[in-house]
Amino acid sequence: MNILMVGPKSDSKGGIATVIANFKEYYSGENQVAYLATWTEKHKFSTGIKAMLTLRKIIRKNKIDVVHFHVAQKSSFHRKALLAKLVPRRTKVIFHMHASQFDTFYKLAGKKAKKKIRRELSRLDGLVVLSEEWAAFYEQITDAPIEIIENAVMVEEQPKYNPRATEIITLGRLGKRKGSYDILHVAKQLESEFPNVCFTLFGDGEIEEVEREMEALASQNVRLGGWLLKEDRDEIVAGTVLHLLPSYQEGLPMSILETMSEGIPNLASDVGGIPQVIQDGENGMLIKPGDISSMVEKLRYFLTDEKLREKLSQAAYEKIKTDFSLEKYFEKWDRYYESLLEEESQESLSISNLDERQKEWS
Repeated sequence: MNILMVGPKSDSKGGIATVIANFKEYYSGENQVAYLATWTEKHKFSTGIKAMLTLRKIIRKNKIDVVHFHVAQKSSFHRKALLAKLVPRRTKVIFHMHASQFDTFYKLAGKKAKKKIRRELSRLDGLVVLSEEWAAFYEQITDAPIEIIENAVMVEEQPKYNPRATEIITLGRLGKRKGSYDILHVAKQLESEFPNVCFTLFGDGEIEEVEREMEALASQNVRLGGWLLKEDRDEIVAGTVLHLLPSYQEGLPMSILETMSEGIPNLASDVGGIPQVIQDGENGMLIKPGDISSMVEKLRYFLTDEKLREKLSQAAYEKIKTDFSLEKYFEKWDRYYESLLEEESQESLSISNLDERQKEWS
């Protein structure tokens, strides 16, 4: 089977690009996968135009059976919906929904915009979502077949966690949605009690706004690390005691899966698909979005109990190894791709049988 994967270039920033990069680097199934970039860091507009001009040519040349679109909300959704209309009818189209705010995007849309969103979704042969929570949402707005395939990561043979490390990190874009400002207030409350612990926020986004808030709080235990480069990852992981992600909205963050696969415990909010990965007190810690006092309390307990850190670390690693490894992830995708074509074969067989019966009746 021939698959065309459409989304941001694999070396771009963000979770969607990481998912595509994992396919490019590690997928070794029987299917042949081609890639078409619709977005790059430096050439956003021209890359999108090129994708529109070359999509049908690539489908014909590679005899594509399924076009696998990676989709977020807002402009990402509208761009992919436009591209999907260019796909020949014989080729299956699926939207792989990574959106962390599609519910808000839909809620804020006007009546006509909502109708257009539902219409675009109804045209799909399949909709793949990251969690049961997101499946329940999309079922309210579309009749398109929905499949749940959670994100996954490459798992180390052995975790390299250091329970005596002193750095708490956050990976991803900075901003209110990710709880970045809440982290600053948490750090301030713990500053005098844990003077050796440093909170480092890695990522891009609302850099200037976060810096202003740090200045207003006179933060001494917080720093901004910029976008974490692949070549610096091992050094940062070695010094990390916890990954902190108190988001207000999420899909299923790659940053949580990646850090847990290294044996790094997580404290995160119970939104999106996160509760399917983190069980509070068993392999990590969960809080309600915006609950700063609960965050402070759990961090205080975590930082003063080395045995707890070791327990959460091992359980986090085992959870990813058992349920979120790339090997099992690719097996799920192979079965899903196959099911799409099986449905087509069954439909063709039904039509053929109907034609035969009609001939007999005439």
